[in-house]
Amino acid sequence: MSAPGDHDVLIKACQAFAAAHSGDPLLPVVRGFEAWHTLQAGSPQEAFALWESDLKLPASPLNECAKRLACGWMSRADREKVVASLQAYYRKEVAYPKSLEQIAAHPRLKNEPKPPEKDRFGNPWSYTLTGFEKTKGFPDQKYSLKSSVLGDLSDLQSAASLAYASKITAVPQRVITMPNNTSAVSFNLGKSVSMSMVGPGQGDLHLAFIGAKFIVVCDHTHWKILPRP
Repeated sequence: MSAPGDHDVLIKACQAFAAAHSGDPLLPVVRGFEAWHTLQAGSPQEAFALWESDLKLPASPLNECAKRLACGWMSRADREKVVASLQAYYRKEVAYPKSLEQIAAHPRLKNEPKPPEKDRFGNPWSYTLTGFEKTKGFPDQKYSLKSSVLGDLSDLQSAASLAYASKITAVPQRVITMPNNTSAVSFNLGKSVSMSMVGPGQGDLHLAFIGAKFIVVCDHTHWKILPRP
């Protein structure tokens, strides 16, 4: 936190922690930090390999949160493949298709790699022709391509340029004891208050861990460690 731009040092710190604590349940959090710093350090293939490995984690509340975060980054990587296919189509037609299905059906693109049909959350891509805002009459010269889960952060470049955890603004207010000896956390979201159980939530905030001194949350992009209220 004191030197967020010192990627090489932080990557080595994450690797050293993993080597010394191979059974720690919070390893996916450390691996997520390592993956992000690896991406920032200019090694995207290594970064995405780390995130992709989290998709195979055994089931647990924290691991399911890690999978949601990993699905976010892998969806962004997959979106780049769809963008490449759209560009290949454009080179043939000097226009973007009305639907993504037209790419695979194009006779002159049959030998090109087929783009992923869905994001890593299992949803079809949200694709529409948008045209230019100030120049009418060219609707097939610009498009919008998003994951319905990631929205405006579907683009890899946009997500990678964010300051770490800057979108996680929820403030934990108190830990609540629930039936069956389970716990939840009440969060102040600015204009509203929400309560989260441990595990993936319905929105973009996921409560991964409640410890004696801190809690761990994530969205579909970053982890964040917060003091226990």
